Amino acid sequence: MRIDLQLSAAVTPWPDLRDGARAAEEAGFDTLWTFDHLSGAVLRGHTMLECWTLLGALAVSTERIGLGTLVVNVANRPAGVLAVAAATAQTISGGRLRLGLGAGAAPTAPWAREQRAVGMALRPTVAGRHAALVEALDLLDAMWSAGPSDDGEDRFAGFPVPAVRPPVILGVSSAALARIAAERCDGVNLRGHAPEMEDLLAAARRARGDRPGPWEVSVWTFWDEALLRPDHPERRRYARLGVDRLVLTSLVPLPTAAIAAAAPLLAEGR
Repeated sequence: MRIDLQLSAAVTPWPDLRDGARAAEEAGFDTLWTFDHLSGAVLRGHTMLECWTLLGALAVSTERIGLGTLVVNVANRPAGVLAVAAATAQTISGGRLRLGLGAGAAPTAPWAREQRAVGMALRPTVAGRHAALVEALDLLDAMWSAGPSDDGEDRFAGFPVPAVRPPVILGVSSAALARIAAERCDGVNLRGHAPEMEDLLAAARRARGDRPGPWEVSVWTFWDEALLRPDHPERRRYARLGVDRLVLTSLVPLPTAAIAAAAPLLAEGR
């Protein structure tokens, strides 16, 4: 099982994020993930660094560690801007990007207050938000496919195309999203401590069936250094469920020393 780390730019200054990323790389974490929020207040923080700008800075500050978004809200940018940003990050990082996507929250949800604050319109229904997600996946496919369309028009000429397409991972909180992940994406990400996690994982696997291509199951849960131990009961549970990747998320500043101290336990789990 790969072990990843997610740090919060809502509470961690840039120099500490940079140093934390380097420490995570040296310690042996597989991938470092960023949040996609406009305001740090939704993560109980006082500020925020924009997701793709931060990923670019992390890409040039590290050499080997994977870099990912957990998750990009498809409502935060036009889908074409998202595709350009992801292709750019994949290029700058030398192919280390893992593109995590999410459908976003309802306009009235507490999570959407940052969009309300800046006058960003959100689709009012679940079906509409899921449709926006599918539209974004369609545009990613179109923009990252080489050559002209059937009518001979190459309308995406000059747009950046990643040399290696990054894996697309969908954050899932419902059976409907699990089906979209199974049908359109390269993996699924679930909240590991959610009571419905196993049901959603089963729904995704049923929908996936025997489709060809790569497929990865990842879960996220809150940072606990005990989870670095392969024999931890929760780690064993995830292993029994066939989880491929565990993302440890810290919503509070995580000292660089604590990240570096993970090295022996990460080595033990390999």
